[in-house]
Amino acid sequence: MNEDIISTSEQQKQQQIAELGSLLHDESRGSQKQEDGTFEPRMKKTKDQDWIDKNEIEDIDIANTSYNELPEDWKGENKVSAEVAMNQIYEAISQKKDIGDTFIKDAGSVIHDKWLERNKDWASVEQNKPYSELSEEEKDKDRAIIKKAIEIYNGAK
Repeated sequence: MNEDIISTSEQQKQQQIAELGSLLHDESRGSQKQEDGTFEPRMKKTKDQDWIDKNEIEDIDIANTSYNELPEDWKGENKVSAEVAMNQIYEAISQKKDIGDTFIKDAGSVIHDKWLERNKDWASVEQNKPYSELSEEEKDKDRAIIKKAIEIYNGAK
């Protein structure tokens, strides 16, 4: 029975990661929306062999494809950011910590630090610095991810 609880909890967490990843994907393409409701196409090649086999092509318009329909390699950054955010929440909850303003600030720092580890080679000058040195605008981006993750976590309770 204990294994059932753990697997249910892990399944729920994975669903929350997918939901947050989808929100982040939608936000990343939002500024490219056209008058007809579609997005400016962004054609990319995938290396996800399962996706290629299923769709019989290796090119995908990532802007006009929902997150859930993306190949795994193009879920990329959104999925990793969602995993980091949800892990921060689950860790705080397991330690019986409050997930209020202090948590949001601290978790935003973790989001940025992990992002910088992955993207340091191409990050802009504004982004390529410790969280404490970021502008409030840049910090807000990281805190927004955490706030959305909290909303998703709270919605699932």
